[in-house]
Amino acid sequence: MVKIWQQRTLSQKVVLLFVLTLLFRAFFSLNIGLIDDEAYHWSWAKDLQLSYFDHPGMIAWLEAFTTALFGDTLLGVRLPGYLCFVATVTLMYKLTKDLFDEWAAIFVGVIMLWSPFWGFGGYVASPEPPFMLCWVGAAYVFWQGVREDNKRWSTKKTWLWLGVLMGLGLNSKFIIALLAPGFALYLLSTPGRRKDLLTPWPWVGFMIATVLCSPIFIWNQLHDWPGFKYQFHDRHQGEAFNPSRWLVFFGAQLLFTTPFLYVMLALTFITSLLKRAEARWRFLLCLTLPSLAVFYPQPFFADYKPHWSGAAYTLLLAGCGFIWSQGLSWGQRQIVKRRSKVFTWGILAFFVPLAFISYTPFAYPWFSKVYALVSPQGEWKTTYDFSNEFTGWEELGEYVNRRQRELHAESGHRPFIAALRYETTAQTTWGTRQKVYMLNTTVSHYTVMQTPEEIKNLEGQNALVVTTEKYNADMKRYAEFDSCEKEELKTFRYGIHARTFNIYYCKGFRKIVQE
Repeated sequence: MVKIWQQRTLSQKVVLLFVLTLLFRAFFSLNIGLIDDEAYHWSWAKDLQLSYFDHPGMIAWLEAFTTALFGDTLLGVRLPGYLCFVATVTLMYKLTKDLFDEWAAIFVGVIMLWSPFWGFGGYVASPEPPFMLCWVGAAYVFWQGVREDNKRWSTKKTWLWLGVLMGLGLNSKFIIALLAPGFALYLLSTPGRRKDLLTPWPWVGFMIATVLCSPIFIWNQLHDWPGFKYQFHDRHQGEAFNPSRWLVFFGAQLLFTTPFLYVMLALTFITSLLKRAEARWRFLLCLTLPSLAVFYPQPFFADYKPHWSGAAYTLLLAGCGFIWSQGLSWGQRQIVKRRSKVFTWGILAFFVPLAFISYTPFAYPWFSKVYALVSPQGEWKTTYDFSNEFTGWEELGEYVNRRQRELHAESGHRPFIAALRYETTAQTTWGTRQKVYMLNTTVSHYTVMQTPEEIKNLEGQNALVVTTEKYNADMKRYAEFDSCEKEELKTFRYGIHARTFNIYYCKGFRKIVQE
């Protein structure tokens, strides 16, 4: 067996290792429950729209197709994200090999497959996988159109493909628009390519992208532009200048990427600036600069999401791979040696324990055992174990559906099902496979689509309202009923308490309270 392995070429070994890793990821994704946002986006697929409040419609359209084929199962829900993830890793591998060499591409593949940031979150059923596929795909196509060798694509072919990919990407997530100024920046800073802007093809590509993303504009126009208001205004409003919030953001970047890899990303960006005379480094600089220029200052002034910089980091990984495989020298000084052991072991020192902590609790919930040893007098909370959040919703669904039938038989009136917060509403929908109303006014796709007439028609009816230990809340703050009685459902994993659900049987719905 060892001899057969030794006889394989480097490429064959890499393919085999990557395939084995992807098979593990497939097994993992088919054996754990949905996280909150996955259930949220699955629920969109049950009510197909041209677009949605939080994001455009691509993930819902893809899931509508796969769940039609495989049912409302983990396979049906997660297949689009998984396939997009595999395609993204493959394209990023090819792009890195084009830009640098095979060892750099291997580095990128390993990072994307095994890092907590890319590996664990890369294939969840959310807008990110199709968005990242379009992001990396558009970068790959653009490079084929500007590379400085005889393999360069024609301007026509490049921009037609870019129009399609940018249009599909905009239907996935708006952040892909930040590639456009990167394309322009590269063309303007490259004398031999400025003439491309004088041809009709970039503008034809722009028109293709505009037509393809027209569903976003149509849906928003029909609903008074809620998605645009949220994405481009509301979520970017904050308090006064706040350095503390930026430090929290910076800490999140170190946590998401791990410190050694973050240093490599920073070195890559600096190198791309210093070596911008070379086409490949200028390419990385121009395509990542707009995103970093937007998302790095934002936490000073407004709220943020830690993963918004992730698309730029993904392209910078190519340069990280080169620095790792070939070393890095500035002037006469060698900064990083070829295949640096410091970075190799530094990255592994974080990846291995983080992978262990991330994956093993799904096999057995050992966090509570460790907590009891470390803090025997402390009070264990189920929310301390992240893996618990993927469990319990099927049991909740069975319980709520059974209670609904019982109450219907007792009173002759079928209570409607409701929840507080979009996360709990989504997961309750997944568990019950029924229509679930969201009874608070925090804006989500549910509140946008729940018409005033629909809510008014619920007046006087009884309800089963779900909350959880993670998002426990006082019912009176969010909805008025004549009376409410609390019921509790606890779920267990291997005999260990995993979740607590609060189910309120409420009589005589009056109204949703404005928060």
